[in-house]
Amino acid sequence: MAFETLLYDEQDSIGYLTLNRPDKLNALSQTLMAELREALEGIEANPDVRAIILTGAGRAFSAGFDIESEAGGPDGEPLSVDGRRSRLKYNIETFLMVWNLSKPVIAAVNGYALGGACELVQVCDVKIASDQAMLGEPEIRLGYGAPFLITPYSINLAMAKEMMLTGDIVDAHEAARLGMVNRVVPHDDLIAECQRVAHKIRNIPAIGIKTTKLSVNRALESAGFLSALNHNLELMTQFDTADTPEHAEFARIRAEQGLRAALAWNRAKFE
Repeated sequence: MAFETLLYDEQDSIGYLTLNRPDKLNALSQTLMAELREALEGIEANPDVRAIILTGAGRAFSAGFDIESEAGGPDGEPLSVDGRRSRLKYNIETFLMVWNLSKPVIAAVNGYALGGACELVQVCDVKIASDQAMLGEPEIRLGYGAPFLITPYSINLAMAKEMMLTGDIVDAHEAARLGMVNRVVPHDDLIAECQRVAHKIRNIPAIGIKTTKLSVNRALESAGFLSALNHNLELMTQFDTADTPEHAEFARIRAEQGLRAALAWNRAKFE
């Protein structure tokens, strides 16, 4: 499989899927999301692939959804409420492809995993972080909501609320303590540790892996996970399209001075 924003390779029944926009910190653009769907469809149809290692090129796993890509439609105009809802729904459905994939996905969190990328990490089946990784959901500080509501199911309620209401970012060791990742390893050992886990999975009968993943997923779904995602879609559509003074000021600075200046204005409020 050849892609513009992804790299894909297979070795010894393990698929290696790399988010490949290092100059943009692997931000999740519309093109990347479409290619991720295509890659996952191909992986699901390939019986030779028994496990996937998902990581990012360069110094980040991913900085989250691409603000420039997500801000408007093909004509550059701001998305309508219905357009924003459709975009959010598409992204949720793409992450659910990871959730529903019959082969386990191992996240190799090599650096920043923020916003939607933090949620992408958590939807993977095994999450192993480099000691250089940082995770968090700072999108609320930009006036956007968390599109894929998995954090309250990954960590305890109190910490999930604090993280999601403040936009705080934590280091890899704190993320492991909270349960966002399984464990932390030295940066240079990250892929080797993910391969060690993948080799274990590869040696177990595929039917056992498939049904066990499905069973664990169904347990969370029975606790209301999918229902929560659907409710969150409607709430975040309202949040993302709300007409607030903060949104208006961000849009004004962006139009007059560019996105970098608007982001700097926003960051300055939280220093």
